[in-house]
Amino acid sequence: MISFQRLLGRESEFFGLLEASAEQGACAVAALKSITSFDRQAPPELDDFVAARRRDKEVTNELTKLLIHTFVTPIEREDLESLADRLYKIPKVVEKFAERYQLVWEHVRDVEFTAQVVLLEEAMDLVREMIRGLRAADFSGIKTSQKRLQALERRADDVLLDKIRRLYDPGFPALKAVILRDLFDLIEKAIDRCRDVGNVVSQILLKNT
Repeated sequence: MISFQRLLGRESEFFGLLEASAEQGACAVAALKSITSFDRQAPPELDDFVAARRRDKEVTNELTKLLIHTFVTPIEREDLESLADRLYKIPKVVEKFAERYQLVWEHVRDVEFTAQVVLLEEAMDLVREMIRGLRAADFSGIKTSQKRLQALERRADDVLLDKIRRLYDPGFPALKAVILRDLFDLIEKAIDRCRDVGNVVSQILLKNT
């Protein structure tokens, strides 16, 4: 006979792992905010980014093992796998930005990334709210967060367009323009990964209402 208490325990494990993955994404974003501070006097270190992605990879692997050994899951298996994959991609993209930024820091140390980074931070906060909402079955809260996330993504698109437009100003250094376009796009990609998480959570919501 299947133990009801055991099933409840496993449900808590699944949600706990998803929440832990979202927290590692938030740690990566916090590290990104730190390294892009405008008053930085030395090239950034990457230890925090590597650690966040490594921990997130461990969480993802643990969730995969749990799926293999669990008969009944709180959410459909493919949805859990999709959600874990999307969450893992957030710190992965952020780390890629940090790696590129470290390489070209001398060329872009006078450039502010604040507008994009703040939007990424807000997007990550919304992702965490939505993941926590799954455990609490807070469908109303999830819908509200998803709407805010979609609006934030549109704002991020506008910010990116404005930044790219400036790269075409007469006299703007060509090499610096190429470097910045790559960095701006990577932050935008991280925001898109947050959107992807929100989309998966919304699909799960639709299936369960």
